[in-house]
Amino acid sequence: MKLDHIAIIMDGNRRWASANNLPSYEGHKRGAENLWNIINNIQDFKLKFLTVFVFSTENWKRSRKEISFLMKLLNDFLDHTLTKINENSLKVRFIGDLSPFEKKIQDKIQIIQSNSQSNTGVVVTLALNYGGRLDIISAINEILIHNKNFKPISEKDFKKYTLNKDLPDPDLLIRTGGEMRLSNFLLWDLAYTELMFIPQLWPDFDKLILENCISDYSKRIRKYGGDN
Repeated sequence: MKLDHIAIIMDGNRRWASANNLPSYEGHKRGAENLWNIINNIQDFKLKFLTVFVFSTENWKRSRKEISFLMKLLNDFLDHTLTKINENSLKVRFIGDLSPFEKKIQDKIQIIQSNSQSNTGVVVTLALNYGGRLDIISAINEILIHNKNFKPISEKDFKKYTLNKDLPDPDLLIRTGGEMRLSNFLLWDLAYTELMFIPQLWPDFDKLILENCISDYSKRIRKYGGDN
């Protein structure tokens, strides 16, 4: 079965740290390191798109100390990304409301997107301060601005206003950490996506687990609204 686009909810960093008698920030640090491991490995499966949930609109509710560490970790991750994007011709893009982030983070995001724009490898989308409901509301507001005659709009046209308007919908969503919910991730895009919830915590997610997920997906039969 065709598989071009995988989306991942990277869950379980803090629980991994607790299970290993480490402070929570060590779990986030290991999770960030593992993201690059997966980005490097995913090219072996001939995928075209990878979309990952890095930071949600709800994550701002965490403690000030944890948010401070996450912002430092994000800044370091972006520095690392700047040095890696051209190694494998990765095209890196970001979706979400980036306005709350410090200017230095916003500037690095712009540089990364600009410097990788013409790359032809896997398209890696990082969802930062992203929420699926926010995405839909933003699309509706854009439609109201551009469609002042209030003409009916199709699903295809609606897609053009979403943050992932230039990408096909994910074929497979993987959520690590054992939780079985979407947590406000890609609500429009996941309408017919195959869902997979696995118990492994994100820092333990490796190439073999990814391969097993892809193998499981290949055995499924994707059905759409009119299929029996």
